[in-house]
Amino acid sequence: MNLEQIIRDIREGKRYGQNDLAIWGGECAEAELTAFLAAWDLSEMPFRIWEYISRMDFQCGTLPDNISLLERGRLFGGGGDLTLRRDGPDFFWCFIGQPETQPPANYKVEDFWDDNGLAFHRWDETALLWGERKSGGVRWLDDRVGRADLDYPVPEEWEWERVQVRYWTFSHAGRTAFVWLRGLEEWKEAQNG
Repeated sequence: MNLEQIIRDIREGKRYGQNDLAIWGGECAEAELTAFLAAWDLSEMPFRIWEYISRMDFQCGTLPDNISLLERGRLFGGGGDLTLRRDGPDFFWCFIGQPETQPPANYKVEDFWDDNGLAFHRWDETALLWGERKSGGVRWLDDRVGRADLDYPVPEEWEWERVQVRYWTFSHAGRTAFVWLRGLEEWKEAQNG
């Protein structure tokens, strides 16, 4: 995309504000994380990335298996993108998603829209994930990442060789403010190359 096209898209494009997006943030104690996650409707956020002290799991429909070792989490899909980040005994969280989404009650919550009237431009983007799965294989391999355990929540019967993540970026004044990971899809060289 050239600069002229980008400028035209910005001038003519839809702007996204508080009627179009829910943006929430807050914190939750480690001991309450399981209940906090259970209070969300996670049905439209099936993809999960759990980053522990010594490993990272990319799964579908799971909850963290060891909260005491969890450093970060990301739950995403068409319903929204919920990120978690450990800070000592607490987790800070941020959610961006469908405008009708409400955060769980009884937790410290801040509504992004309370203090500003910003509007964002939205960009539809993709990023190719590491690794390639050979025909009939079950593992994703890539020489550039050595022993990394590349495991994506893609059913074996789909026989995808490469995977990409689709996401939206929301920018204001030329700077990315939020990223909403939307889902995984098959990467096809013809459409991307």
